[in-house]
Amino acid sequence: MKKSEPLSSRQPSSPPSKSNDSKLVLPEAENARSIEALVGGLSLKGLEGFCQRFATGLHAGVDILRLLESEGKHGSSRHKEVAQSMYQLIRSGESLSGAMAHQGNYFPRLLMRMLRAGEHSGRIERCFAEMADHYRELKRARAMFLGQITFPMISLGLAILVITLMILINGFMRSGSATEEPFDVTGVGLRGTSGVLIFWTFLACIGGFLGLLVFGIWKNWFDCHKTLVPIVRNVPVLGPVFTNTAMARLSMTLSMMLGAGVDARRSIRESLLSTGNNYYISGVELAESQIEKGKSFSEALGSTGLLPDDFLQMLEVGELSGSDSESLERLAVTYREKAIAALSQLAIVAGMLIWLMIAGLILFAIFMIVMQIVEVYSGALKGL
Repeated sequence: MKKSEPLSSRQPSSPPSKSNDSKLVLPEAENARSIEALVGGLSLKGLEGFCQRFATGLHAGVDILRLLESEGKHGSSRHKEVAQSMYQLIRSGESLSGAMAHQGNYFPRLLMRMLRAGEHSGRIERCFAEMADHYRELKRARAMFLGQITFPMISLGLAILVITLMILINGFMRSGSATEEPFDVTGVGLRGTSGVLIFWTFLACIGGFLGLLVFGIWKNWFDCHKTLVPIVRNVPVLGPVFTNTAMARLSMTLSMMLGAGVDARRSIRESLLSTGNNYYISGVELAESQIEKGKSFSEALGSTGLLPDDFLQMLEVGELSGSDSESLERLAVTYREKAIAALSQLAIVAGMLIWLMIAGLILFAIFMIVMQIVEVYSGALKGL
């Protein structure tokens, strides 16, 4: 692999103009939030296939327009529509990444950012090949995670179903006399259809709250990433998933940028943006300012205080040896493997937590039933 150029040769002689900076921002269409854009995006399998087909076609010398013509003949109606739209946009002079950005949320931002780097360097083929590998690994990790938590989730659903049946049965319980309370199977006073509705409403409220919480964190409501990420990344099992995933993306992007000879300021900006995490993205301006002062990549990224020490040390060693691009490429693979391993551990822990929830529900039900029986016997003994 070709050695990357030294930092001094990549660094721009003067700060980029505002017109250049504007090219770093995707068109407004990327922020589209229509229902079709939200639910019609490519799946991981679709992204892997799309990137693999373009990587193979470009390697064979096939023109991008011909590849898009082929894409427009296969897949879902939405995919055909996107391919035809991109075909027309590119024919009118738009870049490939720009044409993708006009398709709402059909393509992920990481892919578009990587393609912008590939277009800048003329190495789109490598970009597609790298992203095909990335989505293949991501698909495998997701399948592994879902496979490990599927049975616990089914068991939790069955436990909820059993409790629902207990509440329904409880509605048929009758007391021996008008002065006695009917036996309560659940021990919480829920009976019949009305009790089931109350129980399901309670579960829906909990699920809705958790869903809203996760969505708010994902969208960085109230700038929560700034507070939560430093806490979460120190949490065993959960922290490594977020940290390693972000570092894998950063390493992959920065490796491609440096290997392609992209200027230092743009390289460091795009690499931080590729993490997709507002905590790391918050360091873009500071890192750029350090690059403009002639600092190395490891010094510029280190000045933000956001990145782990092992990443910065490996980057520094790579810069000293003149092989920063190659070092980052190896780091990307290492962090990706760590992220997959951490995700596997997270799936195991999530499964255990679900089992604990089931055990808690069962123990609670048993405890309440026992208390009801004890109360009945106590009343009978008092009447003797």
